Amino acid sequence: MAEAQANDDAEGEWNLEPQESGFVAFWPHEDACTRAEFIAAVEAWVGGDIEHEAVESEEDRGELWAIRLQVPGIESGMVVWCERASELSPRDQEQISEDGIEAPWVIRLQLILATEDAAEEYFMVMGLLGGSLPDIIAVLDVVTGEVSSREQLEHEFIAEAATPTDRPLWKMARYGPLPGGNEACVMLGTQGLARCGLPELEMDEVPVDLADQASVIIFSLVGTLLGGDVPQPGGRITIGDELTVSLQRVEDVVRFIEPTTAGSAAWRAQVRQQGFEEFGMERAVICAAQPEGQYTKVWSWPRDVVDRIASDRAVVYMSERWLQNAGRRAQATWPSFAMAFTNLIRTGVPRWVELARKAFVVQAPLDAGEAGRVEHSWMAVQAIDHDHVRVKVLEQPATRADLKPGDLLTVTRQSVADWRVQLIGFMFDPEVSEQLLKAVDKIRDLPMDGNDGADHGA
Repeated sequence: MAEAQANDDAEGEWNLEPQESGFVAFWPHEDACTRAEFIAAVEAWVGGDIEHEAVESEEDRGELWAIRLQVPGIESGMVVWCERASELSPRDQEQISEDGIEAPWVIRLQLILATEDAAEEYFMVMGLLGGSLPDIIAVLDVVTGEVSSREQLEHEFIAEAATPTDRPLWKMARYGPLPGGNEACVMLGTQGLARCGLPELEMDEVPVDLADQASVIIFSLVGTLLGGDVPQPGGRITIGDELTVSLQRVEDVVRFIEPTTAGSAAWRAQVRQQGFEEFGMERAVICAAQPEGQYTKVWSWPRDVVDRIASDRAVVYMSERWLQNAGRRAQATWPSFAMAFTNLIRTGVPRWVELARKAFVVQAPLDAGEAGRVEHSWMAVQAIDHDHVRVKVLEQPATRADLKPGDLLTVTRQSVADWRVQLIGFMFDPEVSEQLLKAVDKIRDLPMDGNDGADHGA
């Protein structure tokens, strides 16, 4: 578990006023869903009457009706309205089916999530939209820009086995420089934490080839912050064995960044003009525990921590909340992972079998070792037999001197906390599990000309 520490030099506090969440549900019929139909559908879904009142609609914006309603289990009231669909951005069009793109109406919903139960309320809102209105094609999360298809709505928010997780609340993005800027480094930043009453996180001037390792720090910190442990500006957080970072104000970091580089003052002004609303929120920059420089003290990205993660010498703490969320996602999507692995193994083609045993990896706990601490380790899958998974140790565990890379172990399917698959130049994880089988089919369809897909592996 990460530990927050005070910093005597810290000044002021974060502005942690929770921001609004917005959702857009795509209605495919020529006739719009009426206000009465919507209220009846929601009451049928929740199993009782709901409090609601009409709100004046803005006809000049194409609004058909608007209401304010209160639903049991969701702390704040929400505003819902139906309006004519407007043209989607190219990115949204890529995520939505053709029927969704052509939907003539949308139902929009806005509310402020309760910060103590943000994941639970998000889960309920998505279930409400998708469950009460089965004709809804997809739902767009306005904050993150992520789209949940009808299939995802059913699987992740409506199915009896579905459970709330933190992951839909936020996403991480990479930001590049202004024209002519340094393309060898990027900014990593979150979108969505502000609606949970947290500062959005960012890490500036990260080398491109270390971006994946640096993202591990962000995932660890998000789990801690969502658990309620938020240090003030300048505060330090221990995220692993001898791994400490600090959270600094943007203004204490930005003046040391070159103007064309992502994260500079000029860069921020331009992206805000382009509509990147996350840069209008309170932000915290992840930096090293101490500033660098003998004469001028400069706050910069935590190079030593990222280097240790890259060298596989780091033990990073993940909060219990994060592990539970990751485990739920991994278990819910395990059938896709196992089927994709099996489909490659059963071909009997040596290079495909080798590819499968290299590209498919799982994260699972090792038996308690040093000091009784349980270490979660990434291991390559060698075989799957019902609920037992034969795995190969990839890196020397920090807490198990008796294990070494190449050793074989058997873990249970139920113990798997996460999974990853590197295929055809893309990293698949539980968030994109539905695309994994398609990728395996693509590999199997490659001609047998001496390059059968193995070169696309990890």
